[in-house]
Amino acid sequence: MLTNQSASAASTTTEVSSGLRHGSIGLIGTLMQSIAQISPTLGIFYTIAFTTGQAGISAPLTYLSAFLVCLVIAVPMLGLARHLPSAGGFYTYVSAGIGPRAGFITGWLYALMVTIVPAALAAFTGAVLADELGGKYGIGIPWWIYSTIILAICFACAYRGINISIRFLVVMTIFEVAVGLGLAITGLFNPGPGGVNFNGFNPANIENGSGFFLAIVLSIFAFTGFESAAAVGEESRDPKRIIPKAIFGSLLLIGLFYVFTAWGLQIGWGTDDVAGLASSPTAPAFVLADRLWNGASVLVLIALVNSGLGVCIACTTSATRTIYGIARTGALPDVFARTHSRLKTPITAVYVQSIVALTICLAVGLPLGPYNLFNMLGTTGTFVYIPIFIMMNLAAFLFFRRKHPEEFNVLAYVVAPIISTAALLTIAYNSLVPLPAFPVILAPFLALTYMALGAAVLFGRNTRPGKRAWMERAGELPEIN
Repeated sequence: MLTNQSASAASTTTEVSSGLRHGSIGLIGTLMQSIAQISPTLGIFYTIAFTTGQAGISAPLTYLSAFLVCLVIAVPMLGLARHLPSAGGFYTYVSAGIGPRAGFITGWLYALMVTIVPAALAAFTGAVLADELGGKYGIGIPWWIYSTIILAICFACAYRGINISIRFLVVMTIFEVAVGLGLAITGLFNPGPGGVNFNGFNPANIENGSGFFLAIVLSIFAFTGFESAAAVGEESRDPKRIIPKAIFGSLLLIGLFYVFTAWGLQIGWGTDDVAGLASSPTAPAFVLADRLWNGASVLVLIALVNSGLGVCIACTTSATRTIYGIARTGALPDVFARTHSRLKTPITAVYVQSIVALTICLAVGLPLGPYNLFNMLGTTGTFVYIPIFIMMNLAAFLFFRRKHPEEFNVLAYVVAPIISTAALLTIAYNSLVPLPAFPVILAPFLALTYMALGAAVLFGRNTRPGKRAWMERAGELPEIN
């Protein structure tokens, strides 16, 4: 029997069939999908030096501030996720709220971004492995071999099914979070110069307002990925209940993890030497692990590899489900809506995503360098996320204003979207002024290229006479048996 809320949602949407395996994962699996795409240890171990360099001793406060901003961004998304649990994710949200054309461009941007992100993360993780194993143990395997293996594992998980992917994510995420928390706790029990204190959370210690803001900007995008629970909505049990919980839960857990770990790492290093932390040529987590764990920095390396592999698997899942969700309505060729008859995976999307990621990883990463590829594509993701979240904000306002006025809430669908949109536009401005150096300067142009490609498909294929039937289905829910 439908609840009143579910019945209300059903009255404003039409159902279509879905070929994914329904009811495969519960709340824990859905939660891990979001947490893994956030990549906890990569997110903290490789940002703590930058945030400390910009904000000094106030670095932990930047993560707390970013967490609060992300909660505001998530507020309107929670309502949409409750009503529209579709593999199409942002495509379905924006189509249902604004219209199919806007929905297609938004879904295209997200699908293309998370298709390409594994190329950058695999290159970065492979480079970290090559550098650490080569420098400490003399193992001379080039980074691109590690990266290829990582992407091959992602393909195997995506091909075999959501259950395999989630099992990997659960084990890897628990391990990497345990390492991060363990290092932070050890730092608190073995503080460096300055001892244990809460100076990092005192706003009075902010010395450079612009640097503090830039640190918040980076920290905000260390949280991105919490939205990916939406992509597995059709494969989860009771998605209208589980997906909002997974989105909010992942933000809450990672927010606590980032804030506590940043504080613990800073204390372990020593608050009297934050300049040394900021300028460390080696990632501070490796330095601390060698000092506090008697040279056992290999645990940090394993955690980072886990994190890199985990985010690649999670992004592969998000990309293939979003592509499938768009194609199922007819906005992409039908072949992308094909699912494996036994495994119930979006098989064509899996092949295409894997080929694109591997090609970019090697064809661009080899001449440009893995770290440059990571920085360039990571920054491109920033410029792609900004219009996606802004469109989602507008979609939430229109969806609840027009279709569910009984649930319309000024704080959730007016105030929160205005605040988060203003924050996102400010982030965009400060990401461009001053202009970054090459190759990061290419990032906004790559984001515009993503959008131009989507517009070419929209106007060159999807709005032609005889090709517009998808518009009636763009905001539809799948029939989940």
